[in-house]
Amino acid sequence: MTDWQGYQKINEKYHLNGATIIVNPTEILSSWQNGAADFSMKRPFTFQTTSGLGSLSKQFTADSVLLLNAADKLDIEASLVDYVPNYRYADQVTLRQMLNMASGIPDYTELLLTDYAKRMPGASESHLSYPILEDLGHGDEITKVISLLNQHPLDFTPGEKGVYSNSNYLLLGFIISKITGDSLARFFEEHFFEPLAMTQTRLGTQYAEANSYDDLDVTAGKPVVLGRGAYQGGDGAVVSSLNDLAKWAQAVLRHDILSEKDWHEALTLTHDFYGMGWMHSKTPNWFSHAGHVFGYWTYFDVSFDKQLAQVTLNNMSPGDEARKTWQTEMAAWRETL
Repeated sequence: MTDWQGYQKINEKYHLNGATIIVNPTEILSSWQNGAADFSMKRPFTFQTTSGLGSLSKQFTADSVLLLNAADKLDIEASLVDYVPNYRYADQVTLRQMLNMASGIPDYTELLLTDYAKRMPGASESHLSYPILEDLGHGDEITKVISLLNQHPLDFTPGEKGVYSNSNYLLLGFIISKITGDSLARFFEEHFFEPLAMTQTRLGTQYAEANSYDDLDVTAGKPVVLGRGAYQGGDGAVVSSLNDLAKWAQAVLRHDILSEKDWHEALTLTHDFYGMGWMHSKTPNWFSHAGHVFGYWTYFDVSFDKQLAQVTLNNMSPGDEARKTWQTEMAAWRETL
């Protein structure tokens, strides 16, 4: 039997605000929780607390596209122009390239961060993301993002290399809704959340129970509240609890939902960088995806060989260096399993 003492010691050492679990395909093997979901209300962060997943949401978006492709409702080899004709470079990009982060489409969040950083000098990335995503939420965010992207050339020739860009998955979320004639939220519910009994999981950061807080940005000793926002994009808007994410991690380990062919597609890392909702973990031979939106952070690491997964939710961290060191130590510990 595995000794989970090392896992517990690392969590006790860093005391990240949130919770973490280790699961196999059938049970939760070890867990740890700490701190508050809402400091002003003195509500603890528990395994039932819903929190923003940020870019871990991309797994649901990628899998949705694969399901629609398998049902012949779209074609991942097709040009983006078939689905988003008003994007200036749509005829040069395929859906597969977008799924694999190999499209060359600039990252709209990076474009906006540059602009907002000039308006809010000295603000952290967490702090800057709040007004950016809030502004996008007022009106047609897809129209706003396409208008922004149309002002910039492709970053590189599509298929040439892999570079992370949130724009790919925001556009893919829009395509899912367009093809199905339903909301992205409803598609996720019907194909993932309801079949897996993930009753606390929804699309829309406004549904998070945990408040989000800026990293180590405190006023008079109190965390600075960033709130929940109301973001609903396919690149980073799912909220969930660790209880529900245990079910998702176990479904992933069992290769549920998708066909084996599509699991192979999702886990094949193009340019040794990005699959379809998957990347390399900091632990060798593990797969991973992380997420960050507002003050929410998520970490999801999976070993199919060992049939283990670790999921962590934070709604505030003790600064970038401490968070990165926690990641490094946890990655080294997983390598001992």
